[in-house]
Amino acid sequence: MNFQYDKFSENNEIIRKETRTTVLICLTLVISVIVYALISYYLTEVKNISFITIAPESLNNIFNIMNLAAIFMVVAVLAVRKTIYYAERIIKEDFTLTQILQKWRSIDIILVAVAESISILGLVISLLGVPFGRTFHFFITSVLVILIIMPINWKIRDKLRILNHQRDMNIRF
Repeated sequence: MNFQYDKFSENNEIIRKETRTTVLICLTLVISVIVYALISYYLTEVKNISFITIAPESLNNIFNIMNLAAIFMVVAVLAVRKTIYYAERIIKEDFTLTQILQKWRSIDIILVAVAESISILGLVISLLGVPFGRTFHFFITSVLVILIIMPINWKIRDKLRILNHQRDMNIRF
């Protein structure tokens, strides 16, 4: 019984150590998305500034294209995340817990960068003159996707269980 608790504590410490960087990056990106939203709100609602004068029809077309791009980005991030975490080309059979977590950290950082770029689309479209009321969903979506990807201890354990079940890797966690 004591051995299982020691192994659980040891693995808990490894998970905490290996995910700390990604969690800090995720929290920093959430703050940056909030800053982008505040800039967008301030410029469009308080100051009513438009940096480029574009015909309303063209602006509406750009807005629709940005919406589609954001939707594709969300779908891509969420779909890739579910498949790439367990890909045999990425996670080899002989990987240790630390190696698996390091690979997942690299994947997570790329995915949260893509998630943050959704908010940058919102900022760009706001700077073109679209009111904040029509662009706030870019910022909310970006924050939600970042929070979904953020590696929290129980989510990591669930991913490890799924990996163990799919591949019979016999990782003890």
